[in-house]
Amino acid sequence: MRFKFIKAVIFSLCAVFASSIALLGCSIFRSPSPDITPHLISIPDDSPYRPIDGREGKPLSELNGDKSNRERIDELYAVVVYDGKKPVFQENDPLQKVYDRARAVLDRYVLNAWHDSAEGAYNTVHAIHDFLVCNVKYDFSLYEEFNKGNADAASDPAFHIDGVFLNGLAVCDGLSRAFDFLCAIEGIESVRVTGSLASTPHAWNKVKLFDKWYNLDVTSDAAYYTVGGSGNKKQLSHGYFLLSDDTISSFRPNGHAFADSPCVAEEDFDYYAEQSVSVGRKSFAAVVKSQSELNRLFSAINAADGKVGKIEVKLDFVGKTQVNEADMYAFEIAAAYRKIDDSDFVFASGSKPYFRYPNGVYMFLIYK
Repeated sequence: MRFKFIKAVIFSLCAVFASSIALLGCSIFRSPSPDITPHLISIPDDSPYRPIDGREGKPLSELNGDKSNRERIDELYAVVVYDGKKPVFQENDPLQKVYDRARAVLDRYVLNAWHDSAEGAYNTVHAIHDFLVCNVKYDFSLYEEFNKGNADAASDPAFHIDGVFLNGLAVCDGLSRAFDFLCAIEGIESVRVTGSLASTPHAWNKVKLFDKWYNLDVTSDAAYYTVGGSGNKKQLSHGYFLLSDDTISSFRPNGHAFADSPCVAEEDFDYYAEQSVSVGRKSFAAVVKSQSELNRLFSAINAADGKVGKIEVKLDFVGKTQVNEADMYAFEIAAAYRKIDDSDFVFASGSKPYFRYPNGVYMFLIYK
């Protein structure tokens, strides 16, 4: 199969492939994709409680006053995120719909019981991250216009929280603001970080969990690729989920460069240590320690009755220490792909069917 790369500036560090794996949910209110289903609460709370409900209220500016709708959207964001207060809306204020949509997301993905523990805060952040990756489309064309110097593009809803919660369409600015907005409603400390990725303007987040700060990039954890010109497809990854400043900035060929970072993230959270990969009825550790383990994983995929669209693992072989500097596992990955007789994705020169992330994390595309 031939692979086609999308030259999307914000995703340039990820390999972008041609394939025919089904597109994950593009709209907030469609049925959840298989990757997000584990976070969807099977029995939601009868009376969902959000920590913001216990805070002081702050009325928004007059509905028909001097401020434009865009300015009032920014005001809503500032009241919740910067002031840490509960917004008070006038009757028939259209901004209430934005706020209610954000709360509706949390009501379906976050339980009241989670608000009293560090583990609950982690579960909340994980659910918010995965929800935004899976359910919000990236507006590639708008971002291209912005990079061409069209200043008016920045006033588009995709750069703000209303693009996320009303339209399910955003760029990195909108996604990073939406993450901060949802965390603020939940009482979780987070900040929006600005800088660049692949020498282009970019925004992501830092979040405080277990008394430590971590980088989290919702935009870069959406793995986009195309199918013969039929449109962008997407998979969820966690390659940029809870990383240190050093890891996220030193990744090559393209690292994140900080322009504004109000706090320091000193270490990585080892997300993959607690994860597993299911292939049929077999389960494998998501941290793969050797070539033989990787071969066994791919052999199991080959023997499985159902087709596995993608797998996400961390490779941690002895002697592989500079994994953030170059693609050090290309030879080992090629050997593993040979264990599959009929993979829809062929490892070949100039056509590597995987996404590479910091710390030896890879997402392998297997079947379409």
